[in-house]
Amino acid sequence: MANSTAFLSTATKNYTATRHSICQTLQPFLDIEARENLPRFYVISSISACIFGSIMCLTTLLFNTVVIIAIWRTPVLHQPRNVLLGSLAVSDLLVGLTSEPSFLVAEISLLLGNMDIYCLAVFIHFYTGWMFNGISFLTLSAISFERFLALRLHLRYAELITTTRVLITTLIYWAIWMTWITLMWFWAKDKIVSHILIAFCCLTATAVAWCYVAIYKTVKRHSKQIQSSQQTHQFLSRYRRTTITMIILISAFVLSYFPFIITSAISASQEKEDMRTSAAHSLAVLFIFGNSTANPLIYFWRVTDLQEAAKRAVRNLLHRKIAVESDVTVELETK
Repeated sequence: MANSTAFLSTATKNYTATRHSICQTLQPFLDIEARENLPRFYVISSISACIFGSIMCLTTLLFNTVVIIAIWRTPVLHQPRNVLLGSLAVSDLLVGLTSEPSFLVAEISLLLGNMDIYCLAVFIHFYTGWMFNGISFLTLSAISFERFLALRLHLRYAELITTTRVLITTLIYWAIWMTWITLMWFWAKDKIVSHILIAFCCLTATAVAWCYVAIYKTVKRHSKQIQSSQQTHQFLSRYRRTTITMIILISAFVLSYFPFIITSAISASQEKEDMRTSAAHSLAVLFIFGNSTANPLIYFWRVTDLQEAAKRAVRNLLHRKIAVESDVTVELETK
């Protein structure tokens, strides 16, 4: 009995220490004391964020699951470009499984005054947000490089850029990014690591911009120089459509972060945290979540093959469900 009591006492102390450690880690980003007495406007904005966040979480899970199933079950879609779209759908799905639910748990816990769960949920939200939104950024960058290589390599593209190579590359940058973020979040907390990460993202964004400028100039030059080749016209027409789709995806990603960046900049400029800014910041996070819902809709709108494959996947799932229900009904009637 004494050993059990000692164990429980030790476990309680460890839990308390862990809780205080997590809240202390968040202290530079969040004023925990200011959240103990929430103003009315923050409560209203938090409830609104929970309602819209719940809807986005469900749609994110549903739409991205359909995309993954459609690509997985359709051999004709097993192409380098679609491997990257699948990677983007997986990262968006994981946002819906981790970052979005932890955000909702954090907001609900804050409204209920449970700061222990709030601190833990915010920590998970930050960690998974950096993890999977970062992978989405890398995937969009990889898509940009793939589009650039498709134009530059042209006839050699199919030989050099294979589905297997793209899949291996995707797995490698997933592993590197997840390892990097985990090390930065739990062990290497020196500011220089964060600065290296920011510099890497800036360089990658610059490279992406350069790719699209080069693509625009090359396509424009080819359109002027080669007007008699029907085959070249067909290639450029298909290439323009797929490239415009990728530009729309990147634009949606960038636009979704604008409110978050603005509220973060305002918050950083304030000596003491203003709960009005914090309320706006929580609502700004919804725009980032909205991007994970919007991406599949862009695929369905712009990628005809994927749209048809998604329709087939949904029909197959519905038919299977109806068949199962019919079998259960027949079995019950037999009994």
